[in-house]
Amino acid sequence: MRVRKILGSAVLALALLAGAYSVWWWQAAAAVERGVLAWMDEQRAAGAVVAHGGLSVGGYPFAIRAALEAPHLATRDVEWRGARLVAEAPPWNHTRIALSLPGEQRVTVVQASQPPFTLVARDGGHGHVGLTLTGQPVEAQLAFTNLVAQPDALPVPIAALDLTATQPAAPPASHSDTGLSVTLEARGATLPDGAPDSLGREVQRLLLTARILGQPPKPEPVSLSAWSRDGGTLQLDGLNVDWGPLKLAMNGTLALDAALQPQAALTAEVRGYQAVLDALQGMFRPKELAMARTMLGLLARPTGPNGEPVLTAPVTVQNRGLFLGPLKVAALPAVVW
Repeated sequence: MRVRKILGSAVLALALLAGAYSVWWWQAAAAVERGVLAWMDEQRAAGAVVAHGGLSVGGYPFAIRAALEAPHLATRDVEWRGARLVAEAPPWNHTRIALSLPGEQRVTVVQASQPPFTLVARDGGHGHVGLTLTGQPVEAQLAFTNLVAQPDALPVPIAALDLTATQPAAPPASHSDTGLSVTLEARGATLPDGAPDSLGREVQRLLLTARILGQPPKPEPVSLSAWSRDGGTLQLDGLNVDWGPLKLAMNGTLALDAALQPQAALTAEVRGYQAVLDALQGMFRPKELAMARTMLGLLARPTGPNGEPVLTAPVTVQNRGLFLGPLKVAALPAVVW
């Protein structure tokens, strides 16, 4: 009889705990749903377009899973359309949220006076978001495979793309402190027919690491102007490109001038620069190209493998022009914010 009472008490206690957990889980799930809807309302109030084909919250008992069907988010400059978005975390730990983006995901970037740029991840992607205990986002990571850039114009297949962004839990104290760090890596990009023969059609790898110093501004003139006046800059910690014989490594500082146009002071280390000059033959007169070969040859030094010449030169952006040393490489379009 005593054993039965003990077992009965244990079963009752477990039932009460299960009931209490169930009530807590449903309250947490309801809070997640309210939070998602409130975030959407905030974005709409700020002028964004936010739409979807349905929001559901499930995952009981060991996860809270929020799923958005056909999500659509558009601001003045960027639009995202996806087949589905799923965010999931254990109910007892909301500091790391797993993300799944099954199906096609399409991002379009629009710049005034420039054709739109579109990137499509045909197989979707995955990643995670990291939060502090108070819910402040401090990290986001996304990974995609089987992508194509400009699918409706000159398609450029890309084998893989990884993006990571991190920010401190507290706002930066000054313009010399990091407000946002970004890493982007693209691998296996196949260029359309007509790519320079001297470089080849495949860009094996592009790796970008950069930090925004100061409080990151909004992409609008008033915010950008205030950030720039306060001394905000973008620190390019590394831009590495592997494109056939071309090996480029670049770093330096970017900022905005009084007209909110980019200006930069960078240093580039280039291997295989002769192949780049070969690719530029149709863009310069023979005399100009010969002078460029002579000047760059004087700047190069044989420190690469087997005495390969390596060019180390300043790269500057000013007055909407891109310069490699004293040589103007390209004219840049105006950036309209």
